[in-house]
Amino acid sequence: MRWMLPLAFLALTSACLEPPALRPRDPTPGVPYITVTTFNVDLHRFDDEPTVLAVGETGADVLALQEVSEGWQAVIQARYMDRYPYMAFAGEASGGLAILSRHPFEDRGVIEGVDGWHPAWHIVVLGPTGPLQLLLVHLRPPYNARTGIDGVLTVDEDHLQEVRAFSEPCADGVPTIVLGDFNESLDGAGLTYLEEQGFRNVLPLFRPGQETWRYQAALYGQTVDTIDHILYDPSTLAPLNAWVRYDGNSDHLPVTAVFELTTAPGR
Repeated sequence: MRWMLPLAFLALTSACLEPPALRPRDPTPGVPYITVTTFNVDLHRFDDEPTVLAVGETGADVLALQEVSEGWQAVIQARYMDRYPYMAFAGEASGGLAILSRHPFEDRGVIEGVDGWHPAWHIVVLGPTGPLQLLLVHLRPPYNARTGIDGVLTVDEDHLQEVRAFSEPCADGVPTIVLGDFNESLDGAGLTYLEEQGFRNVLPLFRPGQETWRYQAALYGQTVDTIDHILYDPSTLAPLNAWVRYDGNSDHLPVTAVFELTTAPGR
């Protein structure tokens, strides 16, 4: 049993080197803040009441939704127009996107998908934090009927190409958030590229290891992963909290984060 002592020591040392999770905190008095959510609603779930309710229960100021079909658009407009007076929809079927906002926003354009995959969307929310640039993405799946199993071998290359193309139109010097269904884990190529550009992934800071996706496969049972992400520019935004809600019957879960400006206007 003596050989187990070094292993236990190494495991303990490794755990100690992991940075502790951030503790949620209240907004700084006088500093504007905003709440954002990303949620892949599953294009077939528009008539599923728990999933429809999950859209509204996040309480976010701005919701960025993926897989918004025509059925979803009709339901969202009927149920949430009073709560979110500023809405827009783009794309279709699995590439459908929606922005629901309590605040006005400027549509800076839908960005065509790379190689025929899902588009991205560039908007600027005119909310309490001032202009806030959002890039909503839905990167291509690792494999489906189009890619087959070989799609797994090229997904990193494709995700890197997608994120580079989608982020190109974003303006410098504006508080920026990139969010959506990345279809990749925390070490994926798209996330790595954004982190190399200075962005930070907020959910692991507060809830390390929390999954955002669950899938029941006939052959190998339940699979979970963290593939829905919210990244922010730490030079202009400070995170206050981030969490996942276990609501609805989509294979994805809503991810919500709260940010404030790094400095109050006029300071």
